[in-house]
Amino acid sequence: MAIDRSGDWWVGDGAIDIHEYLLAYSAAIYKVQHFRLARCECGSEEFGLEFSDAEGVVRRTCAQCGEAHFICDSEMFWRDADIEVFQCPICKSSTANVGVGFSLDEEEADIRWIYVGVRCAGCGVLGCVAGWKVGYGPSLHLMGKV
Repeated sequence: MAIDRSGDWWVGDGAIDIHEYLLAYSAAIYKVQHFRLARCECGSEEFGLEFSDAEGVVRRTCAQCGEAHFICDSEMFWRDADIEVFQCPICKSSTANVGVGFSLDEEEADIRWIYVGVRCAGCGVLGCVAGWKVGYGPSLHLMGKV
C-alpha cells in the first residue's frame, strides 16, 4: 500500500496504511511496537465509530452486519465518557477502517499506551481518533480486543 503525503492530510489507499501512519504519529512519544487491524467476524473492515479521546474509549460498529465491539478496555470507562461520532473532516463519510497501535513498557511485559487510528472509507484520509495510557497490568491481553 502507499500513503500520499503531498497534501494537508495523509491519505492511504488501504486499511494497512493505518499502521504506517501510527508509527509516524507516535514516533516522538510512546512508539508503536505492535499493530492490529480491526476486522469484524463477518469479514468486513469498515466501521462506524463512537469515541472519546479524553476518556480513552472507542466502540466500533460494523458497517456490514451492525455488530458493535468495544476496543481494548473501552467498556470499563464508557459509561462516564462524552462520546463523539466519527465523521471524516474532508468528505464527511461516517465509516472507516480501524487499526490499533500498542506501545509496551520497557520490559515489554505490559501495554503502556494505546493509539486508535482510522482511515476514512470514503476518501482514505488517515488520523488518530483516540489514545490513552494503560496504567495497570497485566494488560497484554488487550491486543486481542481490537
